[in-house]
Amino acid sequence: MSARKTALVLLIALASPPLWADTADSDYVKGFGAYAHKDYMDSIPYLQAEVRADPQNWKAWQILGFDYYLSNQPMRAVPAFDQSLRWHPDNYQLRELAEGLRAKMIWEAERNDPYPRVFRDYGIWVKLHGGLISASLGGLPSSAPAFQSYFGAKYGYASATVDGTGPLAGLEVGFMLDTYDAWSMSFDGAAFNGFQASAHDNFGNTLKGTIQPNMVSIQPAFTHYFKLGRTRLWAQAGGGFYETIAEVNYVQANPSSAVTLQSGEMVGIGFGGFLGLGWDVAVGDQLSASLYVRGRWATTGDMEGVVSYSNGAGQQSVLSSDSTGVISASPVGTTGIKPVNIDYTGADAGLAITYHY
Repeated sequence: MSARKTALVLLIALASPPLWADTADSDYVKGFGAYAHKDYMDSIPYLQAEVRADPQNWKAWQILGFDYYLSNQPMRAVPAFDQSLRWHPDNYQLRELAEGLRAKMIWEAERNDPYPRVFRDYGIWVKLHGGLISASLGGLPSSAPAFQSYFGAKYGYASATVDGTGPLAGLEVGFMLDTYDAWSMSFDGAAFNGFQASAHDNFGNTLKGTIQPNMVSIQPAFTHYFKLGRTRLWAQAGGGFYETIAEVNYVQANPSSAVTLQSGEMVGIGFGGFLGLGWDVAVGDQLSASLYVRGRWATTGDMEGVVSYSNGAGQQSVLSSDSTGVISASPVGTTGIKPVNIDYTGADAGLAITYHY
C-alpha cells in the first residue's frame, strides 16, 4: 500500500478517537491504541470483541476494517466498512474507500477467474442450433413391407423404404436464473425423408407413393450448467407441443398418361419431451459455440387434412392403414381403416451458436 494511501487511512481513523465514555481498559481503547501504533494484528482481536459486545459501534467497525485493510485482508475489510456505514452512513470518505476497494476486488477476481465472462456477465441469450435427427416415425415403418407384399403381387415388382432421418434446425431464447441455471423456450423444425415406395410391371405401368412428415415443436426447457475449466457442460430437460405436417402423394402412370390418385397435406397435434447434454465453449465476449445431443420422445394424434383424389374432389381425410397394411389417405368415415400416428422417439445431435446479452 502506498504511503499516500496509508496517510489517508490514518487521517480518517484518527478523526475517530475513543469516546470520552470509553474506559482506559475497554476493548475499543485497547484496539485503537494498537492500531495507532500500527500493530494491526494485535488490534483485531480487541475490536472483534468490541463489535460483538456492541454491534452498532460504527467507530469500532471502521477501525477493524482499517486493521484488515492495512494487514492485506481486503475481503474482510469491506464487510467491516459496510457495517460501519450501516450505522453511520454519512461517512463519505469511508464510503469512497470501501467502494474503490470493492471494485478492485471484483476486477481482480474477474481477471484471475478462468471462467469466461460470456458465461458470467450476461443474463439473456439467443441460440441457433442445427443438426441431424433420427426418429421412429410411429406407424410409417409398417407400411413398407405391406406395400411390397400387396403391390409386388399386383404389379410384379415393388420396393418401399422408410427413412426416419433428416435435418433439424431451431431457435432457443432463454434467461439465466443464476450462474448455473436457466429457463428457455425452444422452437424446433425438422424434415424427414419418410415413406417412399414404387411398383411397376413389364408394360410400363407404375405406381409411386410418398408420405413425407415435417415436425414443428415448441417446448419450454430448464438447463443446468457445470463449470469445466474455461468451458462448461450442460444438462437440459424440456417438453411441450408437437405438430406434424405430412405431404401425401400417390401417382399412377402408364406409358401415355399419369393420374394423381391422392395428394394433400395432413396435420396432427401432439406432445413430447427431451433430455439433452452439451459442451459449451466461449468464442468471443458475447458468443459461445456448443455441441449437443438430445434424446426425444414425442407423438402426434390422428393426422387429418383435405386431400384431392383422382376424381378431382377434395375431401377431409385421415392418414390410415387398410386391411392390407398399406398406409394412405382415406376419407373420414371410411370403414375398415385404422388411423396411423407419427411419433419422434429417437435422438438429434448438432452444433449451436449462442449470442449472450
